[in-house]
Amino acid sequence: MKYFTHILAFVFLFIACDKDEDNELPTEADPAIAFSINGTSVNSLSRSELISQLSTDTINLYDWVHGKRKDYRAFALEDVLETAFGSTAYLQAIFEDKKFVFSALDGFTDTATVAQIFTQTGYIALEDLNVNGINNWELVAQENNNNPYPFYVVWSDSATQNSTLDGYPWPYQLSNIDIGN
Repeated sequence: MKYFTHILAFVFLFIACDKDEDNELPTEADPAIAFSINGTSVNSLSRSELISQLSTDTINLYDWVHGKRKDYRAFALEDVLETAFGSTAYLQAIFEDKKFVFSALDGFTDTATVAQIFTQTGYIALEDLNVNGINNWELVAQENNNNPYPFYVVWSDSATQNSTLDGYPWPYQLSNIDIGN
């Protein structure tokens, strides 16, 4: 009977640990976005720092990734970049021929031109208002458990600013913005 109890405990432990957690992202209490130029770190701003320094907007848009209208609480992309890098006029002048590279927690990267970045319609969403709780997001692809947390780049003029037609990036799980080549 002693061995049966040990075997039963082992089976229970095995089943409890066998959950598919590969696609689950750690939920940080205060996630941050890192900022770099040509791969060299220049700044990092946590969600609480961004909230204390910038105003947020409630935006409603057609989300090309989700394929429907969504509501987000978001920072204007230009405001975030100015807070992280300094003057946006400087960025536009110095880096006009460079790309902004958005990197996600899962390793995905996507790029935007300076012209795309400074259209005043780009946002970094920090909360999906269609679900409860700031760390809760509607999954992008149910089969892959792709969670947009902690930040998601969206565009308010989504009728023309989508990845299919105009090459506007919609990266989620945003962790880094780099001004690169």
